Amino acid sequence: MKKLEQQGLVVENEMIEFAKLGDEVVVTALDHLVMLTKVKMTALDMVKAIATLAEVTQNFLVILAKNCGNCEDCGHCEEMDTENIKLPDYMLETAGIPKDAKLIAYAEEDSGIVRVEQAEYEHDIADIPEDIRELLSNYGICMGELDALLVKGEFLHG
Repeated sequence: MKKLEQQGLVVENEMIEFAKLGDEVVVTALDHLVMLTKVKMTALDMVKAIATLAEVTQNFLVILAKNCGNCEDCGHCEEMDTENIKLPDYMLETAGIPKDAKLIAYAEEDSGIVRVEQAEYEHDIADIPEDIRELLSNYGICMGELDALLVKGEFLHG
């Protein structure tokens, strides 16, 4: 695995040749992904790139499935909170909570009081877009276990 150096990432010519990218490439930076492709692509080039991305996606799904296990009506997956709590910026500022902090809420039974505070973790299942949650669920991945892994923030790959 190559670490980024101060000058940036160096891609060896052999890698460019192996990927069959030709002499002119374009670098596209996306969320959690940097991709090199040909500057000019035919329909077949695009289809092959899509097939490669599908293979990478499948490999990531396998890793998640191994770490989360299959959901077999475990019960707690339906009860998960998939919505992020939002409060006005002035309230967060008054409470000394950063604007981008993850919030959690606790209800005091039969009191009419709900307490909201900063979570001790950065991510949970509510940070996963609904369409991606559906894809992962359809793949059989246990959403409860995925939520636990997100809260822990452990590395699953690399």
